[in-house]
Amino acid sequence: MKKLLAMLLAATMVISMVGCTSEPAPAPEDTSTPADTTSTPADTGADEEYEIAVLIKATDSSFWNKVGAGASAYGEEFPNVKVSVQGPASEADVEESLSLLENVILSAPDAIVLGSNADAGTTAVIAEATAAGIPVVTIDTSLPSGDIVCHLATDNVLGGALAAEAMVKYMTDNGIALEGKVAIVAAVAGVQTIIDRDNGFIDKMAEIAPDIEVLEPIYVENEIETSMSTAENLFITHGDELIGIYADNGHTGDGVARAVEQAGLQDSITVVAFDDDDEEIEALKNDVIKTLIIQNQHNMGYSGVEYALKAIQGTLDTDFVDTGVMVTWADDLA
Repeated sequence: MKKLLAMLLAATMVISMVGCTSEPAPAPEDTSTPADTTSTPADTGADEEYEIAVLIKATDSSFWNKVGAGASAYGEEFPNVKVSVQGPASEADVEESLSLLENVILSAPDAIVLGSNADAGTTAVIAEATAAGIPVVTIDTSLPSGDIVCHLATDNVLGGALAAEAMVKYMTDNGIALEGKVAIVAAVAGVQTIIDRDNGFIDKMAEIAPDIEVLEPIYVENEIETSMSTAENLFITHGDELIGIYADNGHTGDGVARAVEQAGLQDSITVVAFDDDDEEIEALKNDVIKTLIIQNQHNMGYSGVEYALKAIQGTLDTDFVDTGVMVTWADDLA
């Protein structure tokens, strides 16, 4: 039946294009808030098989590979739930992300778990999935679509606020005056996750350190080298007035940390970053990054599949799940 549905859907989409001339899994290692612990688990009885396609934002990202590992862990724990994970090489590959989503719809899975690089451009494709009877659960980045059945994400406004509080705490504890300039090295423009994360930081800094000037975010297309060169330019442009940098994801954190360490500025510039890839963890250990705001990526992937299964079974009881975030200092790694 599934193959027949895929064939019919493929034919329909072609006609449309012509007419228009697109052993159990381990618990998450961190201690952030688990997803919706009061919710009733999905029925994973092995008398029915399910196919769930998971689309991550990038395969070159430690964050997204951990999300994918969490999703795969669900399928390993419940073998009747067949989980496939794929994504473009980079978060900047918006067109490839959309193409992968369209191809997944043609394959007619029972549900889709989507981490989208695009914004409004994705909504029409999601509508195609809904029309084909395929529920779509989104993770990480929210999208302006009424067809999404559930969204799982970090509270990014909270995460940004926690980053601001951690930066001010470090400065206060180390006798750094709360005056000067703080820069934001931002991953990608126009993505709601990044917008929320940066606005949370900006608003909290205005509240708790009003004498610090927070500069406009500088977007680096999620490139480590561009993040590094951007930080180097900030050193030149703002000199001693620059007292802090907020890097809002893993790649920006890596690039900023490299620049700060190479310039020997780790004692004068307070760096706070999101995520926890290996290079960021090393920078935290070496006192280049002062604190990391860490999301629960495993939980996001694992629970994304769980809620997709609920959507298939008609037992979905929420439209949002907070997957958790926490502040991590070097002492926490011991």
